[in-house]
Amino acid sequence: MAKKENPNQIPKKFRKLKKSFLDNIQNHNNSFFMSFPKNLSFLGKEKEENVVLIVRTHWIFYIPHVLLGFLAFLLPFLFKLVVPDLQNNGALFLVFFVMSLMIFLSVVVFALIKWYFNVNIITDQRVVDLDFTSVMSHTSSEARLERIEDVTHKQIGLIGSVFDVGTVYIQTAGAKAEIEFDNIPRPREVQDILYDLLEAKQKGEI
Repeated sequence: MAKKENPNQIPKKFRKLKKSFLDNIQNHNNSFFMSFPKNLSFLGKEKEENVVLIVRTHWIFYIPHVLLGFLAFLLPFLFKLVVPDLQNNGALFLVFFVMSLMIFLSVVVFALIKWYFNVNIITDQRVVDLDFTSVMSHTSSEARLERIEDVTHKQIGLIGSVFDVGTVYIQTAGAKAEIEFDNIPRPREVQDILYDLLEAKQKGEI
C-alpha cells in the first residue's frame, strides 16, 4: 500500500475541502502526478496562488524514445556481426560507435526535456497547459477557474485501460475554447479534482 502524503503538507485552506478531493490529491504521488509541489513557479504565477497539482505525460509514451535510443546504441555491434570489415577495422568501428552514442544521448536527452517541460498545472486560480514540441517551439494555454464551463475525460484502447491513461478536456469561455491535458495518468481523478476545485471556488472556500 502506497504511503500517503502528510496532511500537514497540504496548505491549510485546502484541508477543509471534501474528502474525495483530499483522497484524490494525496493518492500515489510521483513525478508524473504531484500534488502541492514545493517552490514551484511559472510565468504569470501570482504571489498568493497555490499550485495544487502537476501532471505530466504518462511514462508509457516515452518507451519508444528509449527503445529508439538503445537501438541506435546497438547498431555498431549489429553491423560488426554482419560486416566483416568492421571486425578488422577498429578505427571504423570507433567512428560508428561514437556516432551511435551521440544519437543515443540526443534521443534520451530530448525525451527527458520533453517529459520535464510538457506539463499540465492546476492551481487554485487557473489551469495551465505547457506543450514542448522541440527545442525551438513550445505553446502555452491557460484558463481561469471561473471561466471553465465543463470538464470531461476520455480513455481509448488497451493502453488507456491497462495503464489508466487518458486525455482531460477542459471547456472554457476564453479565447481558446478547449484546453487538453493529453495522455496523462489517472484522468478521471484529475477531472474530479478540477470539479472539486470549481465547486470550492464558487462557494468562496478557496
